[in-house]
Amino acid sequence: MKRSVVQISLGVLVILGVSIGAARAQNAPPSGTEVRTQRVAQLSGPDQLREAGSVIDSISSTRRMVSDLLDRARQERDIIKVNCLNDKLTQIDVTLRSSREHQELLQTAVTINNDGQRNHEFQLMTIFRSRAQGLEGEARACIGEDTGTFDRDTRLTLIVDPNIAQQDTTTLTPDTLLPERPLVTSPVL
Repeated sequence: MKRSVVQISLGVLVILGVSIGAARAQNAPPSGTEVRTQRVAQLSGPDQLREAGSVIDSISSTRRMVSDLLDRARQERDIIKVNCLNDKLTQIDVTLRSSREHQELLQTAVTINNDGQRNHEFQLMTIFRSRAQGLEGEARACIGEDTGTFDRDTRLTLIVDPNIAQQDTTTLTPDTLLPERPLVTSPVL
């Protein structure tokens, strides 16, 4: 009798352990997949200020490039390109203005040694950089320039399966359009 109680208790514990392990395995990532975490690089205040300066320089050069594209579009009198590029240039100007304001706030945070504010402002500067890069790609798309999706040396090879039927299936005859009559299953019609 004691032995059966021990066996039942042991069985319950094993089943409980297996069910907990199965529940944990459902939450675990599948093997072979990469789990990415976000890490923020901890730069010193002066390093962040230097990087913020390079962000402003990058946005300024993007602005010059888009401005040049806009001038060329105006010379060509292409109103669609002009409107598109003018919109992108306006958005880049807003991004540049905001980045300059936040660079000043970053400078203030570094001066008063406020690490939380400093890291926040620096994160905004990296967001402004990526925004300007996206707007540059959109501006290039306005003029129909390649956005770098494919290399210029990309070649496409077409292989036709020899087992494909040779008949033309794009033309329809009236016979193929008529619905098929269902079989009559009732003796009364």
